[in-house]
Amino acid sequence: MTRTLVLIRHGKAEPARDDLTDEARQLTLSGRAALEGPCGFSRTLVLLDDEERARPRLIASSACRARQTAEIAADVLECKEIEERAYLFSQNTEAFLEELAQSSERTTVIVGHVPFVERMTEYLCGAQLDFSPGAAAAIELDDALDACESKLLWFVQGPRAK
Repeated sequence: MTRTLVLIRHGKAEPARDDLTDEARQLTLSGRAALEGPCGFSRTLVLLDDEERARPRLIASSACRARQTAEIAADVLECKEIEERAYLFSQNTEAFLEELAQSSERTTVIVGHVPFVERMTEYLCGAQLDFSPGAAAAIELDDALDACESKLLWFVQGPRAK
């Protein structure tokens, strides 16, 4: 069975502040609007074929901005459940690859951060991509998850937030 992984960078987030932890930073209003708008996830995630869109597994970083981004993706994908993983916030490559190797889902959608999504895209399929906020890459996974053996299906830069 062919499996598809979609790596998404969270949308535009509010700037860091001394009175706010990095994990608590939220999407800006314009960042949310860009992901929900006509150039957002409704345009990007339609690139998944019908089989890939049927009951995807959706996993988000524990950061608030990633969870908010995942909620917008969930609406587009009609996905009812979002799983949260702290290892995506800490960018733990080993934990991610281990869970991915054990997964049997046809499609897994990950909402995380840079440089993690960029490193995983390069590791899995050799593509060096610069993920702007809200960018997404779909990868056809090699069964063994060997370095550079999977195939990049498509890449879409994130929508511009005003």
